Amino acid sequence: MSERSLTPRWQRIAIWIIAIVMLGGTLAGLVFMVLSTMDSKINPGNIAREEQAKNMAKARQEYQKEQAEERKKKRGLDGYTDKVTGFDAKAVTALTVDTLKEGDGATVSGDSTLSANYTGWTPDGKIFDSTKSEDSAAKPVTFSLKGVIKGWAEGLSGKKVGGVYLLSIPANMAYGERGSADGSIAPNTPLKFVVEIVKLEKSS
Repeated sequence: MSERSLTPRWQRIAIWIIAIVMLGGTLAGLVFMVLSTMDSKINPGNIAREEQAKNMAKARQEYQKEQAEERKKKRGLDGYTDKVTGFDAKAVTALTVDTLKEGDGATVSGDSTLSANYTGWTPDGKIFDSTKSEDSAAKPVTFSLKGVIKGWAEGLSGKKVGGVYLLSIPANMAYGERGSADGSIAPNTPLKFVVEIVKLEKSS
């Protein structure tokens, strides 16, 4: 007796129906996945967001390139260029302030606003910022000690106008684990600065 005759006709029909239903469900699932993927790709909102992200990344790269070109023009403060040298990053574990020139003016406090010239550099001896550039004299900047890195706030507090100071700042009192926003200072990088306090603008 053949194997086919052992299975009643109605059972064979039922098996075929179940198989067709299962196949249809699988195909429907695949179609849904494909359509969902296509929708996510052609959705105007997604396209706009992707385009915005690309534009932001491009703008960030251009900004970092411009900043890198500007950094190449930075120079050490006149009379103190010999201080801008490489140093052992591991040796800078605490804030130290060396007086290069005594000040004889007003005393800076923790909430003072002051004008100062400065040059800052990384352990490899490269200047990342300075108020002195190759094609112009130093131009003081005005800032509040409440809005600067901790190493500056603590290092300059108590110092006098007219003074020049060498600040050695550990990473946790500089830009910490994140580094600087423009990418010029890598995470966990200690820094050194020569700072000349030019004028006390305001002090509480």
